[in-house]
Amino acid sequence: MTVGVTLPPPTPTLRVEDLNVSFRSRAGHVDIVRGVSFDIAKGEVFAIIGESGSGKSTAAQAIMGLLPDHARVSGGLLLGGEDIAHISARARRRLLGQRISFISQDALSALNPCTTVGYQIAEVMMVHRGTPRRQAMERAVELLALTGISAPEERVNHYPHQFSGGMRQRALIAMALALEPELLIADEPTTALDATIKAQILELLSSLRARFGMSVLLITHDMGAVARLADRLLVMYAGKAAEVGQATDVFAAPQHPYTRALLRSMPRLDRPGEALVSIPGSPPVPSNPVAGCAFHPRCEQMGEVCMRIAPEEALLRDGHRVACHFASREPTDA
Repeated sequence: MTVGVTLPPPTPTLRVEDLNVSFRSRAGHVDIVRGVSFDIAKGEVFAIIGESGSGKSTAAQAIMGLLPDHARVSGGLLLGGEDIAHISARARRRLLGQRISFISQDALSALNPCTTVGYQIAEVMMVHRGTPRRQAMERAVELLALTGISAPEERVNHYPHQFSGGMRQRALIAMALALEPELLIADEPTTALDATIKAQILELLSSLRARFGMSVLLITHDMGAVARLADRLLVMYAGKAAEVGQATDVFAAPQHPYTRALLRSMPRLDRPGEALVSIPGSPPVPSNPVAGCAFHPRCEQMGEVCMRIAPEEALLRDGHRVACHFASREPTDA
C-alpha cells in the first residue's frame, strides 16, 4: 500500500507581505501603500490595476528599491524565498537586472539620448556579468531581433531619437531580458502607444514570458491589457487591496463595487452599444484619508458601516480575496 505524500506548495517567484509605503511631508508621513500582500508564481503574469494615484507604481518601485530617500518602506519582500527587503543598497544593485528587471512607462526618458541603444543593452551584460564588449554587442543584436525590431544589425548603432515610440519600448524590453531575469516588472508598458503598437507589445510580452519561463508583474490601468495577458490580478484603491483573484474569476464575477465600476467603464465586445458608466467623484487625496472604507463616497452600495469601519480582506473561494463589507460568496454579473 502506497501512502500519499503531501508536497509543500512551490515557492513563489515573489512574495509581498504587508507592504507599506509612506512619504515624509510637512504634515508628517503620508501613506501611499497600505498593507498590500500578494504572491507571484513562477511563469505567471500578475497584474496590479487601479486609477492614477492608487499606489500601484509606488508598490512596484518599492519592490525594485527605486523610491527616494524620504520614502519609508516596511513589510516583507521575498524573491524565490530570499529576503530582499533588508539587504544593503549594494546587494540590491547587484540583484537588479540579474534577477529582477524593470520596464518603465516612459521609454524616451529611460534611455540615455547620448548613447546608442545597442551599447545600453550591452552595458547591462558588461556591468553585471563582465561580458566582453564585442560579445555583449552581438547579444544586443540578438535581443533586438528577438523583440521584433527589423534590421537589428543596423539599429544596434542607432540612438534613441532614431527609434519610434514602439521601437523604444521594444528596446527597453530587450534591455530587461539581457540577463534573463526571474521577474520582469512592467510599469504601464503601453502608455502613449497607439492601439496597434500596444497590441504588439502585449503579444511580445506574452510570447517572451512563455519562452523564458519568467514571471511578469504588470502595472496598468488598462483593463483590456489585463484581460489579454494576466493570469491573476490585484485591484488597488487608495493604496489598499480591494480585490485579488484569478483574472477570469474577477472579470466574470467581480465582488468589490470598485472592480464592478471599473468594468462598467470599459467597452465590451459581448455588449455592443451598451452605454459606458463613469465612476462619480474622485479618489481620496492621500494626505486627507477617508474614514471607513476609502471607496464609500463613490460607492453605489455604501452602507452606514462603510463610513465607520474599513473592511478587512476576506477569502471568498479559491484564493479570491475582497475587502468589502457586502462581498457576496455567490457569482455576480458585472
